[in-house]
Amino acid sequence: MAEIKEKFNILGFAVDVTDVSIERADEHFDTYTLGDGTVLRVKSVATAIKRVDGQYLPDGNPIYIVQTTPTVSVQKTALKQNIAVKAHSPKAN
Repeated sequence: MAEIKEKFNILGFAVDVTDVSIERADEHFDTYTLGDGTVLRVKSVATAIKRVDGQYLPDGNPIYIVQTTPTVSVQKTALKQNIAVKAHSPKAN
């Protein structure tokens, strides 16, 4: 996929960036056991990656902006409630 150049607003500044496609992703869940006994699985899913044009870290690597969406699932909890699902019946005419 071709790289697309654009302006990206970060901290009130318009920054020149290049949109870089994600060719492959290996996303893994992290597991957290909470004080109430609940077990959560959490992962961050990258939705877009942009390389800042002409800017580099002190070690020479380019700077990337990674836009993410968190994904959370409850694996185990003693706090779960049984919620009755009401059957939806169509309205009679």
